[in-house]
Order: sequence, then structure tokens, then C-alpha cells
Amino acid sequence: MDIKQQLSVDKSSDKTDSASIEKGTVRRGLEAWAKKLSVEAGGIERVTDEERLSNTTHVWNACTFWLSANMAVATLSTGMVGGSMGLSFWDCFAIILVVNIASCLLPAWTASFGLTGLRMTTFSRYSFGYWGNLLVVIFSMVSTTGWNAINSISGASVLSALSDGKCPQWAGVLIICTTVWIICVLGISWIHRLDAFLWISPFVVWCVAAGTGAQNFHGDAVKSPTGPNGAAAALSFMAVVFSFAVSWINCAADYNVKMPANTPRYKIFWATYAGIFVPTVLVQTLGAALYSGVQANAAWKHAYLAYGVGGPLKMALEPAGGFGKFLMVLAALSSIPNNIPNNYSFAMHAQNFGPWALRIPRVILVTFGFVAAVIVGCCAARFFPEATLQTFLSIIGYWTVVHIVVVTEEHFIFRRGRWSLYDLDAWSKQDLLPFGWGAIGAFCFGFLGAALGMKITWYTGPIAELIGKKGANLGHELTFAFSALTFPLFRWLEKKYTGK
Repeated sequence: MDIKQQLSVDKSSDKTDSASIEKGTVRRGLEAWAKKLSVEAGGIERVTDEERLSNTTHVWNACTFWLSANMAVATLSTGMVGGSMGLSFWDCFAIILVVNIASCLLPAWTASFGLTGLRMTTFSRYSFGYWGNLLVVIFSMVSTTGWNAINSISGASVLSALSDGKCPQWAGVLIICTTVWIICVLGISWIHRLDAFLWISPFVVWCVAAGTGAQNFHGDAVKSPTGPNGAAAALSFMAVVFSFAVSWINCAADYNVKMPANTPRYKIFWATYAGIFVPTVLVQTLGAALYSGVQANAAWKHAYLAYGVGGPLKMALEPAGGFGKFLMVLAALSSIPNNIPNNYSFAMHAQNFGPWALRIPRVILVTFGFVAAVIVGCCAARFFPEATLQTFLSIIGYWTVVHIVVVTEEHFIFRRGRWSLYDLDAWSKQDLLPFGWGAIGAFCFGFLGAALGMKITWYTGPIAELIGKKGANLGHELTFAFSALTFPLFRWLEKKYTGK
């Protein structure tokens, strides 16, 4: 090599070193600012006991987080479904109360899994297997995107009703989703700080709406059908209420991974249970009451047909005058904390696709989830009824039953309820985790049960159509039965022939 060539190589090396140093400096600077602002930088990597000593999550955060998430207009909309199915207010109230007493136990239990330091869809690898868990990942991502869109549409309908249609629903969806995205980019520490207070304003809204709208509520405005038709309507509404509560199963653990490892599990359980049960029952009951006003008052019915859930809420708050309009804005904004679990956990789900996905920064995946929710929400608000999207998500929702069945049976049957039998450091090691044949088999049989018992807009299963003239939704019950009976057998065979 002559002198000129040597000088050329030296200059090239200097430029490369300079670029590397500059890049490293910029990265360290960004990391320093992120740390100073408490912006979450990590992903689904297991949170160690030492890492939990900084930005620690407290037990009361498990309560306020879910208070904020469920004290929402989407919860109000869910409560109105029973009346639309032909059930009286008091029948709706009985179903809301009884079903939530039982169904809220499930996400409250899975919330305690966060003490492992692993997010829920990552922890599922120990039962679904490294590759079988991709079913959980895919269905979780689709589900969270869909519910993100539906919840945003619920809030957008309130803004549309308040503005007499001047604020189109797609604009409301964009406002809500953008705000959610900003909070989720900041990460879990900021989420818990904000959710400590975000439940208060919608709670005030619902209290005032209950007071100012009470004169228009009529417990006997709707007469429940009797016999098989009454049973069919009741079973279908029970499925709706059940689905709402258990939809949090796939992400409940995500928000407790920074709690100290010695936190008693029962405290997390009861804090989460209260945070989900109390607002869900109160707000869904108010929704059922609002629908009774729709059936008894022509003006309320017109408002409901024009704006959805936002219509009767506007009518209920009308006596409050200008203050009522302000409360309508707060009601619409309640969709923000309602959607935080969907957008934040979307990124955590996505990182479970494999080592390559783990290298994608959480912020990018949160942004991808935000874009997907905006596209789906705006298109749904503009081109097809919300009921169409809800029908699709009802089908997707049956997988949640399979999810909790497989995780529960793996824990109590194959690991004898002992947390010490989980090698928590093996969460990313394919050779130490099962493939997932047992869970895949249970998943397939679970959906067979769903197909036999589901009742949706365009399909009624052969077993579902046996009850009443229109059929009853028995999809969750049959999904549970089919998956619960088959998983122990398939998992035993998997362990016998693979040793994992």
C-alpha cells in the first residue's frame, strides 16, 4: 500500500470513528433525557428485583389504574346493550351485578402475575409454549387495536352529540387516539401518575348525569320477554358483560411489573378487583338506566339514533346547562384512560414475535398501534356501523377464554400452583420452553366450541339457536368446556413426547 492509499484509509477511519462517536453521544444524550423525564426505555425484558427499586409501582396504583380505565363512556355504552336486547332495567342490573362479581375475579388474579417481572403475553410462553404463544400475541394485537377503535368511537360520539354533529366522529377518534399515544410513549411511570387522578372527573360526570337524568329513567319502560326468549336475551347480555371484564386478562399483569417482588399477591388481587368491579358496575348500571329513558322519551330516542351513546347522555345532562356541556367534554375524554391499556400493551404484545421484534424500540411499536387504531377507528366511524366492528371483536374475544383456561390449568395441574416451578430467566429461551402443541390443540377445540355456541349478527351456532326464537350466546361457556377438557390431555402428551 502506497502513502496516498494509507492516507485515504486513515481519513476514512477517522470519519467512521467520528460518526460512531457522534452517534454514541446522541444516543447517550437521548437516554439521559429519557431517564430524567422518567420515559420508559425498555420493552418486555424481565424487570429484575433491583430495577424495581426505582420508579416503583405501589399497590394503590393497581386500583387507580383500573378505576380510570373502566370509569369510561365505553362502559356506559356496554350497559345500554341489555335494554337494546329487550331486557328491563332491573333484569339488566341483576345481570351486571352478578356477572361482574364473578368475571372481575379473572383479571384480578392475572394482575398478580406481574410480580414475576414479566408482561402477560410473555408469561403465557410457559403455558402456550414459545411458538404456540404466537396465537396469544396475534389475537391480543387484533383485539387491542379493535377495542382501541371502538372505545375511541364511543368518546367521539359524545363530542359529536355535544357539537350537534359539527365535530365529526373521525375527528374525535383522532383527538382521543393522539392523546393516548402521547401518554403511552412516556411509559408506565407516567401512566400510573396520571391514572391516580384521571378517574375523578368521569366519576363526577356520571354522578351528575344520574341526578339530572333520574326523572327520565323508567324501570318498567322495557318489559323483558319470558320463557326461552327471555333466557336467550339474558344469556346474550351476560356474554357481553362477561366479555367486557375479561378483556383485561391479556394485559392486567403488564402494569404491576415494577412492584417490589415481596408485595403480597392478595393485595394486588383485591386492589385490581376493586378497580375493575366498582366502576364497571356503577357505570354499566347508569348505561342501563339511560337506555330506559331512550325507550320512554321520544326526544331521547331521537338523540340516541342520531349520536349513539352520546345522545341520551347529552339529554340527561341538559338540565345542568353550560356545566353539563363541560361535563360532556370530560365524558368524551374518559376514553383516554380507557384506551391506555390497549395502546401501551399493543407494543408489549408485538415484541413477543421473536428476538427481531425485541430489537424494535417500544416507542415505535406504540406508534404503530396508534396508527392502526386511528385507521380502523376513522374508517369504522365513517363507513360502517360500530356494531359491525363489535361483532368481529366478539368472535376474537372467545380466545380470551382459552387464554385464561390454558394459563390456569398449566399453573394448577402441571406446576401444582407453585411459582418456584417457573424458571423466570427462561422467558426468551426456545430450548427451555415447550413448543406449544398442547395449547394449540386446546385453542382449536375451544374455537370449535365457540362456533357451536356463538350468536352474532350474521351467524348463530347450532347449539345457540336451540334457545328462543333468535338464539342465545353460549359461545363462552362452550369455549371454556372444550378447551378445559382437552388441554390437560394435549399438554400431558406434549410433556411425555418432548419432555417440556
